[in-house]
Amino acid sequence: MKTFCTVLAVAAGIFALGQPARSQTTSPAADSMLVAVAVVSAQQQYTASFTDQPQLYNGPEYADYSRRYNARIGHQFFLAPDRQPGSVDYNGHYFPNIQLAYDVVRDQVVVPVADSPLTLRLVDEHVRAFDIGSHHFVRVVADSSTGPDVRTGYYEVMVDSCVQVVAKRSKRLHEQLKDRVTDVEFVVTDRYFIRKAGVYYPVTSKATAVRVFADHSREVQQFIREQALSFGKEQLDASLVRLARYYCHLPQR
Repeated sequence: MKTFCTVLAVAAGIFALGQPARSQTTSPAADSMLVAVAVVSAQQQYTASFTDQPQLYNGPEYADYSRRYNARIGHQFFLAPDRQPGSVDYNGHYFPNIQLAYDVVRDQVVVPVADSPLTLRLVDEHVRAFDIGSHHFVRVVADSSTGPDVRTGYYEVMVDSCVQVVAKRSKRLHEQLKDRVTDVEFVVTDRYFIRKAGVYYPVTSKATAVRVFADHSREVQQFIREQALSFGKEQLDASLVRLARYYCHLPQR
């Protein structure tokens, strides 16, 4: 109901902005008729959008909270602030070729409703996986078997072989009060994990990566030296991908 009321409000606003100032010869009845037509049109668009893919468009409305800030550095989304082409496995259905975005501050997947000003966020428990471009995400539900360092949420799968390399894409808000208004910067705080034998191990350095691959420690360290892999903040994800792929080509004990 809330989303439909939003549609009606937008429709009425668009109608008002699109009309010239009413002259003395225009009757209130005529104006009321035009408003009614606009509302009916909005209702038809709303109904068409939600009946076209009812299994997709059934989440709550997404409110862009970044707009409350005076000035913004960055944005809350993965890769880009605009909606991007992708797909989602949701509510037991696969939806290809849709537009979506991933809010990494709140860990929410959002989709714009076709032919509507509305944007909805998907219900987390109903999302199995989604793709944005070439990036594949799955929903991980933390329990006693996943280890103590991983939380329930969406993780990008960068390697899926004898081990997995996954990234928890995230940002935090750095707020600053200036002259009675609040500015914000969206700061990247990504974390990386190697999933081995069902357990997620956090990786922040060369040492923690080698520790996960202790069964082939000598070969792994030699590969790191030969390939001059760096495990600094900017190179960590790429180095983990290369290292995991190499490890999975070794004889598994």
